[in-house]
Amino acid sequence: MGLNWAEHSVEIEASIATCFGAIVDYESFPNWQSAVVSTEVHTRTAAGIGEIVSLYLSTKGQKLNYTLNYRYDEPTGIEWDFVKGNGVDDVDGSYTFVDLGGGRTRATYRLGIDPSLPVPGFVARRIHRTALQASVYELKAEAERRRAELGERPEAEATLEKEPAVGEPEPAVRESEPAPEPREPEPAAREPEPEPTRAAAPPPQPAADEPVGRAPSGPGDSCRQVERALATGRDLTEGTVRAGIAIAGGAFGLARGAARTALGIGCEAADAVTGRVSKLVWGDDRRGDDR
Repeated sequence: MGLNWAEHSVEIEASIATCFGAIVDYESFPNWQSAVVSTEVHTRTAAGIGEIVSLYLSTKGQKLNYTLNYRYDEPTGIEWDFVKGNGVDDVDGSYTFVDLGGGRTRATYRLGIDPSLPVPGFVARRIHRTALQASVYELKAEAERRRAELGERPEAEATLEKEPAVGEPEPAVRESEPAPEPREPEPAAREPEPEPTRAAAPPPQPAADEPVGRAPSGPGDSCRQVERALATGRDLTEGTVRAGIAIAGGAFGLARGAARTALGIGCEAADAVTGRVSKLVWGDDRRGDDR
């Protein structure tokens, strides 16, 4: 089938030395590389790093293993040659690290694999690409965990602690300079005087028939007050009724007198008119005696 290649990069918040140390720590792979079941270091370089290493993996239910011969360009690169394998016919690739400064690193994993299992090409490519990306992000997590465990901090943070920020004043007191003499405290600002308080309005005076400053002392006093209030209301009601009757009677008398007066005036006017008509018709003062 030939080698199926894939590549993926990621930025890691850890120094390049920490990233390199994590990827060559083969014995720890089963703890943080999800696809690796176990490893075996057969030989080591003069620097004590694994040289010929076997890796046993389980990916998507498929178990395979291969042995690689590693070469190093510490701390920026790792390459390998395929030695032998079960489930794969060839494995090639590299890991490269670029120092981004400030305690940050870009890691790029490039891997070519030729599986010997009867798997369709597009399925093999998808599995290969997914596994490669997972491996890179797991390296990122492990390197950042080691950075935190070792107490590493990005160089930018350390620089901020050593040098004051632009525009920030330096500390006022240094060990080599005497401390400035304390200044006398400035007089506190004079508070405004409170405005004169106006006299409160006198409380309302009690009625003349009520004892001043005396409240009902018991049920007896309350009953007497209620009786007086009822009697006063009754007297007012009766007076109002009598006044209304008197006014109505006077109005009726006036109306009756006015009616009588009007009737008398009308009769007199009628007699006068009748007399004048009789005089004009009969020439005498008869007033219709023959009616």
